[in-house]
Amino acid sequence: MSDTPMQVLTRPFAIEPVTNIMLPDGIFDNAIYGLRIAAHVTNMSSSALTNVTVYLESVGDPGIVPVARTFFFASVPAGAAMLVMWDADFQHAAPGKRLVSFVAKADGHTPRRSIQQIFVSQTRFDSATNTYTCTVEEGTLALSKPQGHLPGKRWGSTGGGSQGGDNACRCPPGLGPIVPTGMTLVWTPNPAYAGTHGELPFSDPWWKILAIIIAIIAALVAIIAAALGSGKASFSAGGSFEETDPSVDCCSLEGAGSGQPEFTVAGVASAIASGAIAVACSDVADPFWRGQEATPPAAGELTLAERVVARWVLPEAPNAGLPYTADISWQYERFTTGATYQHAVSETQVNIHVAGPVETDTPAIVQAYEPLWLRASFKRDNGNVFRGTELYAFVLFQAPQGLYFVESLTDDGLGFDPGANDGIYAGSLDLKRAYRTLLQYGQKVYGTWRVFVFAQDVNLTKPGTPPEIAAQHIGGMFVASAIEITFDDSLPCPLKAQANILVV
Repeated sequence: MSDTPMQVLTRPFAIEPVTNIMLPDGIFDNAIYGLRIAAHVTNMSSSALTNVTVYLESVGDPGIVPVARTFFFASVPAGAAMLVMWDADFQHAAPGKRLVSFVAKADGHTPRRSIQQIFVSQTRFDSATNTYTCTVEEGTLALSKPQGHLPGKRWGSTGGGSQGGDNACRCPPGLGPIVPTGMTLVWTPNPAYAGTHGELPFSDPWWKILAIIIAIIAALVAIIAAALGSGKASFSAGGSFEETDPSVDCCSLEGAGSGQPEFTVAGVASAIASGAIAVACSDVADPFWRGQEATPPAAGELTLAERVVARWVLPEAPNAGLPYTADISWQYERFTTGATYQHAVSETQVNIHVAGPVETDTPAIVQAYEPLWLRASFKRDNGNVFRGTELYAFVLFQAPQGLYFVESLTDDGLGFDPGANDGIYAGSLDLKRAYRTLLQYGQKVYGTWRVFVFAQDVNLTKPGTPPEIAAQHIGGMFVASAIEITFDDSLPCPLKAQANILVV
């Protein structure tokens, strides 16, 4: 028999289970103990496979402890990529690249192993200096003197603008997003290096990705602590930002219960806000790389450390899929064994993670206890659609009295998805299962359900791509979101359901 023609073809990525979001560029950070290892396993044959099983065989770090689980698919269409996830404990994970082994088996074939790398970082906070550090094998990035737009008092207001009030806030205090507008970054390479350029983190992303990880980890630790209680994260999230006007406003889903929607909304908003760092610091080459290019050291000198001081202004609030701009000024310094070199830049950068409108299809009316379903297509700014493994997407189904349920959206040709890789991502909710949860909260299944859709792009860079090219491809940026961030607190609530379904 031949090997099962199913493989994990792209790098697995990290999902934080409380908020359901992908971490920046899919990188795993051991500041959060509980993460999900998510991967797409693809049927590479031209025909459907039957009775497919997929399991995670091993991780090349004893400090990463996954929960055993085997996925079963009665049939996998030709070319389909199945999204699979395993809960894992990263508390004792070591920073660096780690190999993960997956095994797939289908009828008529022998098992086949796929081996891919995951990236692991370690973020910590020093309350004495209000400094965050993110450590990888290639060195350590320290972030200090952070500045940003802090959440307004009415963050989470269900009414927004003059329609809402402090009493309407649904998000716990302090869990609104912080939109970064400046920081000081110090990179200490390990070891010191000769020449113009040092080694990129993981030989893949720009240094700015570590800064984004710090920003989103700090936000998520606070969210997780509020959702699950203290002791769920390995460092204090007590770092403070210097506030720059204006403040940030938004609103959250009403109600609470299964998964507590305010935490998903807070996580999504924080990830979108942290993306301002990526925009300001450019995807083509970040300030560290450009600063190195402009300051080649003298022969025989070793670079001991590098510093970037960056400040930027956002004319409008950052939002998913929109080409918002950042007016940035940054100064780079290189400290070598023989001298100090400097380079400064002032420019305007534009968000390139741009997408078109989200199109949705749902039934207008559903009989009680029949499945709720949604199909969505996410367009790029050029009108083409995202397909298959290009997105990690999910949907929130909100019951008439507020309880909500999260489901994945996939383009795998199964369930309510009409075909694999056709650009239509589908998800569904089993109302029979949901009804049992609704009863626990004294809620009913009948009435209008609201539907909220979210999507992040995935880093599909192939292994072996030159580091300076691979670094230009970033994953985990939201390209679609049901929530918006605004600097104008007079605007109405910018949380919009993309669809409604009436259950009778």
